[in-house]
Amino acid sequence: MTRTSWVEICVSDFAQSITWFEQTLGFRVVARDANEYAELSRGETTIQLAADDAPYWASEHPRLQPPGQRGSGVEIVLLVENVDAVYHQAQNAKADIVRELADFPWHMRQFWVRHPDGYLIRPAQKILSVNPALYHRQVANAFQRATPHITEELAKVKETADTLVQQQDYLGAAAIYETLITEIFEESHLYYDEEAEYDDYYEGERYYPEEEGLEEFVGKCIEALGHCLADERADRVARENIIAVLFDLYQHDLNADNSHGFTASASNQLVRYVTSLERDTLAEQIHAILTDEDKKVTGSLRQAYGQFLVDLEKETLSDEAYLQICRETGLTTELIDRLLTLGRIDEAERATHPIDDVRLLKLADLFIQHTQDAVAERLMRERIKEKPAVHILEWLQTYYQARNNHAAEFEATEMLFRTQPLLTRYQELRHLAKQLDRWETVQPALLAFLEQAHNTSLLIQIALDEGEIDTALKLLKGMATKDSYGYTYTSGYVYYYGSGIDLAVARAAEETRPREAIQLYQQHAERLIALRDRKNYQAACTYLAKMRALYVQQGEDETWTRYIATLREQNRNLRALKEELAKAGL
Repeated sequence: MTRTSWVEICVSDFAQSITWFEQTLGFRVVARDANEYAELSRGETTIQLAADDAPYWASEHPRLQPPGQRGSGVEIVLLVENVDAVYHQAQNAKADIVRELADFPWHMRQFWVRHPDGYLIRPAQKILSVNPALYHRQVANAFQRATPHITEELAKVKETADTLVQQQDYLGAAAIYETLITEIFEESHLYYDEEAEYDDYYEGERYYPEEEGLEEFVGKCIEALGHCLADERADRVARENIIAVLFDLYQHDLNADNSHGFTASASNQLVRYVTSLERDTLAEQIHAILTDEDKKVTGSLRQAYGQFLVDLEKETLSDEAYLQICRETGLTTELIDRLLTLGRIDEAERATHPIDDVRLLKLADLFIQHTQDAVAERLMRERIKEKPAVHILEWLQTYYQARNNHAAEFEATEMLFRTQPLLTRYQELRHLAKQLDRWETVQPALLAFLEQAHNTSLLIQIALDEGEIDTALKLLKGMATKDSYGYTYTSGYVYYYGSGIDLAVARAAEETRPREAIQLYQQHAERLIALRDRKNYQAACTYLAKMRALYVQQGEDETWTRYIATLREQNRNLRALKEELAKAGL
C-alpha cells in the first residue's frame, strides 16, 4: 500500500508516549531513531512520535504548549480493524477514556481516549451491515465449481445488494457490488492473463461458455452503483466508497490490454452524479495522476484522463483552463473545437500542424462544421504538397464535387490517379475531362504515364473498358511469359482484382475474337492442370467448357473433339483429372 499521508505528534515524554501507545492501543514500534523519533503501527494504521527536544523541532519549541495541554483541540482518528479489542485494552491500561465506545450514524464504531499531552485519539472502525468476506467466498465458489452459467449464481448475490439499495443501505450494497466486480476481475478470463499469454499464443483465443454474460453483468453493477450515487439520501461515507469503487474500476479497465468499455460507463456515472465538492476532489485525484513525475502517464492513457477531466469539470472550467487541459493531455479535437467556437481560427489552424493524415481528415470536417471551409481546404492542400496521400486527395475530390468545382475536382482526381492508378480513377477522370472538354489532350498523357510506369495490366483494363479488344490482345501478348506450368500474364504494377487479366481479355474477346478467346482459355486450363490438385482440375474444366462452347459456335466440333482426346491421352495417368472431366461432361 502506498502511503499518501501520515501524522507526527510532538510529545513531551518520548519514552512514556511509546509505552502509552503500546499498552493503551496495542501499537508496536516499527522504526526508531534513538530517543528522537519513532514510528508505531497497528495493522495498516501508523503514527509517528517525535521528542520535543529533538533538533528537528527546535524552531517550534518556543511555541509548544506545556505538557498535558499541548494537544488541546487536536483530534487524531486512527482506523483499526477491531475497535472493540482496542477499547478493552485501553480500559485495562486505565487510560483516560473521554467518550465510551459506541456506534455513530456515519458508519463508524469508535471511542475517544486522551494522550498524556492532551491529544484526543479516536480509534475507529468502519461499520458495514454485511460481511464482505462472506460474499467473496460465495463469488469465488461460483467460479471454482463446475457451474454451467456463472452469471446465474452471481445474480443471486447481486439480488442481496439490490435489496439493500431498496432499504437505503447504500454502503452495504456498495460493498457487495464492489466484491462482485473485484472477484469477477480476479477469477474470470475477462482480462488477458499475462503469464499465460505466451503459452496460449498459438492456440488462438479461448472460449469459456460458462462465463458468458459476465461483461454485461459488470455493466449492471456499475449502473447500480450510479443509481446509489443518484439518490440524494445516500450518506457521505457511502458516497465516498461508491466513488472510490467506480474510479478504481475506471483505472483498472483503462490500464488493461483489452478494455471492455467499463472505463466509459464508470466515468459516465461519476460525471453524471457526483456533487460539486465530490467533483473537485475527484478532479484533484486526476490532476495528481497526470502530474506524477514517478509514474508518467502518456499517449492514449493521458488523453483518456484528460477527457474524463474536461467532462467532469466542463460546467465550471473557464475557456483558458479548458484549453490548457486539452493541450496538456493531447485532446487535439476538443482543443480545436473550443478554439473554433471562440473564433480563434489561427490558433485552431496551428494546432493541426503536428497531426497525422488520418486525424486531419476528421479535423477538416470539424472546421467545416464551424463554417471554416476555406481553412479546411487550405489545410488539406498544404498537406498534399508534402506528400500526395490518397485519403487527403479523396477528401479534396469529394469537397470540390459537393461544391460543383469541376476544375478543382479534376485536379484532385488526376493527382489521385497518378498516386493510385486504378480503372475507377481513370473513369472518373474521363467523365470530368469530357465535362471540361479536355479529354482529347488528357487521355494521351494518362496512357503515356501508364506506359512509362510499365503498368500494362491497367492499360489492358482501360482498353477493355473502352472496347478496344485488339489493343487489349496486343498488350496481353506483350506481357506473356512461359514457365514449366505454361503461360502466365503478370507485368509491372498489377491493379486488377479478379481471377486474372488474361481471363478478362478472353471474356471480352469471345464475341468478336473467338479464336483468341479459345487460345487464352486453353492456356489457362492447361496451366491449371499442370499445377495438379483436384481443385485446379475442377477450375480447368470450367475453362475447357468455355472452349467447347466457342468451338461449337464456330462450327468446329471436330477440332474440339480432337483437342479433348489429345488432352486426355497426354494426362492419362491423372485419375482425378479424368474423374473431373467426366463430371463436367467433357
